[in-house]
Amino acid sequence: MVPRVLCAILVFGSLAWPAGFDKPLAKRIVDLGPSQLSPQSRAKVTCYWFPKFMIKEVDLGEKGASRLAIVHGTKKSVPDCSRLREKGEIAVNPDDWSGYFKGVKGDLVFFDADDGWNGGVGFAVYDAKTGSKIFDDVALGDLEFSDTPTKTKNDAETTVRYIRLVDGGCVVPKEAGDCWDKIQQRFALHRAAAPDCKAGYESSAQALAKGRCQAQNSDNPECLAKEIALARKQTGDANSMIAYSVEAVFSANPTVKPVAGDLRCWASD
Repeated sequence: MVPRVLCAILVFGSLAWPAGFDKPLAKRIVDLGPSQLSPQSRAKVTCYWFPKFMIKEVDLGEKGASRLAIVHGTKKSVPDCSRLREKGEIAVNPDDWSGYFKGVKGDLVFFDADDGWNGGVGFAVYDAKTGSKIFDDVALGDLEFSDTPTKTKNDAETTVRYIRLVDGGCVVPKEAGDCWDKIQQRFALHRAAAPDCKAGYESSAQALAKGRCQAQNSDNPECLAKEIALARKQTGDANSMIAYSVEAVFSANPTVKPVAGDLRCWASD
């Protein structure tokens, strides 16, 4: 049960929240003043209260939160929102994960990575009870949760669908069928036909050439014609990034498997 004191310390209006995740009971931001690490930013502590625990994010202005923590209160007291370490606070080991708070689903806590990767974003899933990481992956786009969690004898299962992003480890346009065969075996994509990697590589080359021209303040056809040849050569040697739809089940023993849906290919950065 949520301590009544929570209602006494925080009063808030409607709180927008990403679809699928549990909505916090309350949110609070504590301003710590100008960041010593990044003068143009302000250091802050952001806290999110849920029925069984609080999430604390200490952001001192550098890349990735300085501290991510799951804080457990008691029936009579609610954890305070401050930079200080609270009793009952379980901090995420920065060697295991670095990033920002993403959301909560039941007793699962999701964190985003502190930076993108080849168009996707890494995420990690933690058990709120123990503070241990149970899963991590890279997703392209949003996570989609099943409406009804599945119950097992010992635990509740949460099912999530998303587009998984992986490095294929080889170059599909150059190695043709051999490369795709390796990818199929490695990621259990046995029933999937190879995606149009040539088109994906061309899009990667066009984006690289356009970015270089924009950096030169020369975003025009002449610059693109000059840069595209080099961009095609560089992307042509890059490993193939593969994006495919999966369904993950988070429980005591998380699993992930490919499902029908999106399947794309392009050159790694």
